[in-house]
Amino acid sequence: MDNLTHTLFALTLANTGLRRFGRGVTSTLVLASSVPDLEFVTGLTGGRVAYLSAHRGPTHGPLGLGLGAAMAACVYLARRLRRPREDDAPFPALVIAGLAGVIGHVAMDFATSYGTRVLSPFSKVWYGVDWLPIVDPWLLLVLAAGLVAAWFRPALARRFAVVTLVVMAVHYGLRASAHEMALRQAEAREAAIGVSAAAPRNTRVFAYLDRGQPARLPAALPTVASPFRWRLITRTADGFEVAEIDLRNPDRVRGQTLRFPNHDGALVAEASAAPTARAFLGFSRFPAVEVVPHRNGDVTVHWYDMRFGQAAPEGDFRTAISPFGAWVRLTSDGRLLGHGLGPG
Repeated sequence: MDNLTHTLFALTLANTGLRRFGRGVTSTLVLASSVPDLEFVTGLTGGRVAYLSAHRGPTHGPLGLGLGAAMAACVYLARRLRRPREDDAPFPALVIAGLAGVIGHVAMDFATSYGTRVLSPFSKVWYGVDWLPIVDPWLLLVLAAGLVAAWFRPALARRFAVVTLVVMAVHYGLRASAHEMALRQAEAREAAIGVSAAAPRNTRVFAYLDRGQPARLPAALPTVASPFRWRLITRTADGFEVAEIDLRNPDRVRGQTLRFPNHDGALVAEASAAPTARAFLGFSRFPAVEVVPHRNGDVTVHWYDMRFGQAAPEGDFRTAISPFGAWVRLTSDGRLLGHGLGPG
């Protein structure tokens, strides 16, 4: 989930009555609700590959709770260094606020199609449910409306906060129901083309880790455009298919249906060892791989994250690409020539 949503949620929690514990609670909630994303500093020092490796890692796991407590300590010390006041929140109350901020952040990330590594660094497995997109404008609207109403009517702030949380819960419930409907449509699409029933079926709570524990299919992913519109990722005889549907008319595909290959072999295994490929495969939930030969005998192994799949540009030899992908170029005997992120 985006940082603005996390911040608005923290302010909403503060309005439920937590402010009565004293000054500093709101600051702690806001800081702790964003501190798991401190991982962005890895991108400043190690670039995009380092950021991918760290994304939603240890700061989103049990160790992240320590960061929440650290935010509480920072706020407490800042209050003590200035002139202390009788209405300052006690340290235990700040710690509870810090833990609540981190737990709220991780829970909201868990409900998205990215998921999060809730057991990191002890396990790198990604867990989540496909209920909400990474940025949900409807959730933002609900949170913002509740805070604006509280700003105009401070005496009713607690009531507005409770109403906001109830509406949020209803929103999550409706999203979960819509996901179930979309997933059934994805399963029907696979059944219609005769995908083997013996293949591993999807679960409502997903878990995946690189090639050793691949994400299960079919899948239905939420989109930003509308809570009724879902991206279905299904298997075909020789690869994968990506199509968007609207639950109000699920038999009609919205836009272009994308088809991705699913190549395999020694060159793919060799390319997977490249640093960029390892980072990409550790993050990508639905990688599709394509081996492209060159006239001089070299090959480029392309990985496309189907969550972001789109039609290939006009004149491209591929039918579909992904702006978020990875590529590795090898000689015919497997020697590494280059690698990078992007559609290639």
